[in-house]
Amino acid sequence: MDLKTFEELLSPVGQSALAAAMDWQPSEAAFLPTFEKLRKKYPADLAKAAVETAILRGKAASKFPLAKRMYFTREALEQSSSSAVAEHRAKRFRDYATVADLCCGIGADAIALAAAGCHVTAIDRDPLRARMAEANLAACGHAEQSQVLVADVLTDSRPTVDAIFCDPSRRADGRRFLSVADYLPSPQAVLARFPSDFPAGIKLAPGVPQDDLMQFDGEAEFISLNGELKECVIWLGPLRTSARRATVLPTGQTLAAESPAPAPPIHQPLRYVYDPDPAVTRSGLVTDFAQTIDGKLLDSQVAFVTSDRLAETPFATAYEVEETLPFHAKRLGEWMRSHNIGRVTPIKRGSSVDTDELVRRWKLKGDEHRAVLLTVCDGNAVAIIGNRAVATTDSRPLPS
Repeated sequence: MDLKTFEELLSPVGQSALAAAMDWQPSEAAFLPTFEKLRKKYPADLAKAAVETAILRGKAASKFPLAKRMYFTREALEQSSSSAVAEHRAKRFRDYATVADLCCGIGADAIALAAAGCHVTAIDRDPLRARMAEANLAACGHAEQSQVLVADVLTDSRPTVDAIFCDPSRRADGRRFLSVADYLPSPQAVLARFPSDFPAGIKLAPGVPQDDLMQFDGEAEFISLNGELKECVIWLGPLRTSARRATVLPTGQTLAAESPAPAPPIHQPLRYVYDPDPAVTRSGLVTDFAQTIDGKLLDSQVAFVTSDRLAETPFATAYEVEETLPFHAKRLGEWMRSHNIGRVTPIKRGSSVDTDELVRRWKLKGDEHRAVLLTVCDGNAVAIIGNRAVATTDSRPLPS
């Protein structure tokens, strides 16, 4: 879709075409027949844009509660933050009256900032994305709290605002960038346009190399949603609250530290083994989590934590240990068959085993299910067999 077609989509005729496409709730597989029906009444470009928008709105429903009102391109939808993550981030900016959303894309972060009470200046150099951001802000009821500019954040006039949020592109020509040095625009180049202590948040990829974080004198917050690591955000200036932070959504609970807690002792598996949330692991706060459950490590190079205490925690998944065996594929299979195990959930940390091939080799036919943690314990490869354990109460409050 180009800008001209998008403007037509926003017209009364375009909205009529879009309403018809939305009524059919088309899937990807139904694109062509839906398009053929719609083009009988509307121009081909408009019909195509309407069907594409209807499909993308369906895909966006899990990210955005108001997806049925919004507009997307495929790439922009893939790159955009979900509402839950954007709203969490926006809370940091509540004390700032004016915020610039640099590289705003289709406006997901600008919407969350406006909802948090900020007046938002959303900027993108892509005219289509900027126009979509403007339409999305209006559709979500934030037209009066925002302005959208088509501009280059590195070369055009710097916005006069109290704080900035920047979401640079992490892909081009189908390639994902791992190194921050490849982001477009460069985060460091963006920051160079503002005072050194300026309140700023910079969104990075969740898999950002740890060495790249050292170039920022700020807080690195890793955020997960429903157990899936979503992003890293660098907080600078007054927005910095610690060196590292792990936040798990949707609960919003968080672990933070200026430096990791001392490592607890290495220990054989106790009654429970905890698999930390990826936000905890990537933030380097596994030892801080271990302290909250009186836990010990299985190995210095593996994130599994073990404890005799079953704690109600959002920061990890707990498994009750039934058996711990040295890793030996054939003997593990024999153990599974002797215990009537037919289904397994393999989880590996520090293991290079091909779990799909391993399960195929076992040829299990029993009725029971087990989780199998393939890992290292004090330097030795082991398999920890058990089931997920869920605590209903816990005597110790979680950190906030």
